Amino acid sequence: MRLWVEHAQQSLVGTGLVPAQKASSRAVSTFQTEQQFLAVLVGCPQPGAGGEMQASQMAEEAAGRLKEGEALDTVADGVLASLPQGEHVPISILQVLGGCQADLWECDAPPLFITRRGRLFLPPIVEEVLRERLVRYGHFPLEDGDHLAIVSEEYIHARGWDRRWGWRDIALSIRRLTDTGCDAEQLLGALVRTYHRLAQGESEPGVAVVAMHVRPLRSATVWSGPPADPAWDERTVERFMAEAGTRIICGDTTALIASRVLGTSLEREPRPGEGWGEVPPTSRMQGVDLVTEGVVTLRKARDRIAKAGCVRDLPRSSDGATRLACLLLGSDTIHFLVGGAVNPAQMEGNVPWRYGAAEDLASELRAHGKIVSVEYVG
Repeated sequence: MRLWVEHAQQSLVGTGLVPAQKASSRAVSTFQTEQQFLAVLVGCPQPGAGGEMQASQMAEEAAGRLKEGEALDTVADGVLASLPQGEHVPISILQVLGGCQADLWECDAPPLFITRRGRLFLPPIVEEVLRERLVRYGHFPLEDGDHLAIVSEEYIHARGWDRRWGWRDIALSIRRLTDTGCDAEQLLGALVRTYHRLAQGESEPGVAVVAMHVRPLRSATVWSGPPADPAWDERTVERFMAEAGTRIICGDTTALIASRVLGTSLEREPRPGEGWGEVPPTSRMQGVDLVTEGVVTLRKARDRIAKAGCVRDLPRSSDGATRLACLLLGSDTIHFLVGGAVNPAQMEGNVPWRYGAAEDLASELRAHGKIVSVEYVG
């Protein structure tokens, strides 16, 4: 089972009630592929745009070197050596390889929060003073169902109800929150709301939170359009059906080819209560999770995704475009198989409408953090 680190992040803007000399900047950089996940949080005590730029440069440089394949301990040594002497610069770096092997490095920063199976989990961490800074580092496995959170110092420094919150208070709160089996977006929302309640309207600038949930990878494959050469029909169907995860067909002719090759029936689904509206009808086929019309549905799904931050933001509708948008936003990796057959009535110049619809949808999904590939077949 391949694991995936689902994540959500937010940087909070202060209320302006904190004196300028206490203001600080925070930069968060995250990066994800099928092979690795990175979260880097860097703080800088210098107020204003200068501090924000400095923190951002440090975060992007560290993340960039890790993306290029440098070992975390090498990158961490370089970061430590580059820190301005005498300045307090909290830094947290979490790298997860293969969805399950975590490497953590923290310098003068709040410890990572982890809950596992309803309990707080304290990973094996080495703590020592290097270059007059408190450094923690460790290597440990992650498990399906783990919840993690990285917060900036300002989150812990919030004061309310006549007392200051501590690391233990936050840890216990996260444990209670994750007992509900929440996802990363829900955990982030709960942590932000908790901070605002505690801060009682006096939130500091620079507060940053990264919430994470480890779960199985969700993949989807979308096949739209017949191959240009009918000789490719069988191999394309075999390729499509061999894909793991959610399978989706967008296109009436494409669905007929799959039905013929597989020897299975293709049936029109009942008309939904709200009617078909602007989206063409859907069908059902054994072994395929969703069968829709082609170009119109692809375009409408793209429009719905463009207006949504996550699945919960989509309209409450059972039309094909909304169902397609829901399946795609709920996936982590998405592969499009786009057939090369040409319909002269659906061309813009020398480019089939299907190509543009698929590419536009893929682009919007990438903007939502999905890992998307497009392959043209036949």
